[in-house]
Order: sequence, then structure tokens, then C-alpha cells
Amino acid sequence: MSKRREIEAQRREKERRQTTTLLVVIGVVAVVLIGSAVVISVSQNQQQASQPVMVSTKSPPVNAEENGRAWGPADAPIKVQEFIDYQCPSCGVQATQYEQGIIDAFANTGKVRYEIHNLSFIGPESRDAAFAALCSAEQNKFWDMHATIFANLQGENQGALNSGRLRQMAEKLGLDMTAYDQCVSSAKHDATLKADDALASELGVNSTPSFVVNGKLYTGIRTAEDLRRIFAEVAPDVSLGQ
Repeated sequence: MSKRREIEAQRREKERRQTTTLLVVIGVVAVVLIGSAVVISVSQNQQQASQPVMVSTKSPPVNAEENGRAWGPADAPIKVQEFIDYQCPSCGVQATQYEQGIIDAFANTGKVRYEIHNLSFIGPESRDAAFAALCSAEQNKFWDMHATIFANLQGENQGALNSGRLRQMAEKLGLDMTAYDQCVSSAKHDATLKADDALASELGVNSTPSFVVNGKLYTGIRTAEDLRRIFAEVAPDVSLGQ
């Protein structure tokens, strides 16, 4: 081998070693970063799951349906169907900041029927929370659990709404825990959630929060004044007062 070729071969071998070393370093760094991310994620989940459970002190709506998740007469001229996911941040804003205003404005009129339906698509904790709310409804505690779940919302699938914490909420709300546990473990309301999914599909709902008012779809957060304008559009002959 000529001297020139020998030098060229040595140069290529050196470059190969450097490339191999660089790839090894990159691989190690990637493993460390992934490991750190997993540790941080687990730590966050554990931290959120260990935080104290808060219980809402909101009163159920006037004219709330007994053992149900609706308020107002079934034959009211205005029908509102709200679709929620209990892990949806915007649903949390709707429930904690605007829901009471809607109740105060319309629950006493006798002319509005307001129903809550689930579209639990974000993750397992969405369905667990929906089951908890539906099982609480069997003990006439739907609105208490509904408000309490949103009071404890802390991100998506981070442990804040795991089954253990939901059980703590039920216990603090004074539910019959034997009946609650039997209801949750039986998954009896799986059919209810499937029916809600089918209703959402039928009405064209694919996001939360969404409101269907007399068959017409409106998406996004809505205040009492927003709904008042919508009611005037879909039921102009119905007087709701001011």
C-alpha cells in the first residue's frame, strides 16, 4: 500500500471511530432524557394523585331531576343538551365559571330543560369520572359530584380523577359507599355512555363543551347571555324575562 493510501485509510478509520463515538453519546443522552421525562411524568402523576380531594359546596339546581342529570321540565319549550368530557379544560371553565349563572338565569323559569351528556374521549379518567357522576346520580348526588369532579380537575390523565380519588369524593359527599362501589364495579352505566356517544354522533357533536339547543349545535364555552341570545334565535316566541 502506498503512503498516500495508508494515510487516507487511517483518516477514514479515524472518522469512523469519531462517528461511532458521537452516535453512542447521542444514544446515551437520549436514554437519559427519556428516563428523566418518565420520572418527571410519574412524579407529577403521583403528586396530583396525592393532593387533597376538594368537595364542592354548590347547591343542586332548582328543579333538578331526581336521581338524574338534568333540570327543568321534560316538556319545556327550550331544550339544551350539553356534551362534556370531565377532563376537558374548557368544560372545567364552563362548569366552574359559567354554569351557576346559567342555572340562576333559567332554572326558575320552567321553560328550559337542561341535560348533561358525556362525550368521554380524552382518556380512561374521563370515563371513570363519568361513571362516578352517573353512579352518584342514583343517590340524587349528580350535581354535587359533577361540581366536585371539576373542582379537582388538574390536567389530562394525570391521576387527579383516578378511581381512588373519585371514591374519596363520593365518600366526602356522603354517598352510600356500598351502593356506589357496586354501581362502579358493575360498569352498569357503560350502556349510558354508549348511548351518549351515539346521541353525539347523531347530533353532529365532536368536541366539548358543545350545546345542542332545540336541535341546533353550538360549540365552545357559553355564558348565560350567550344562551339567552341563542334561545331568542331558536325559540323567539318564548319569553324568559330578564
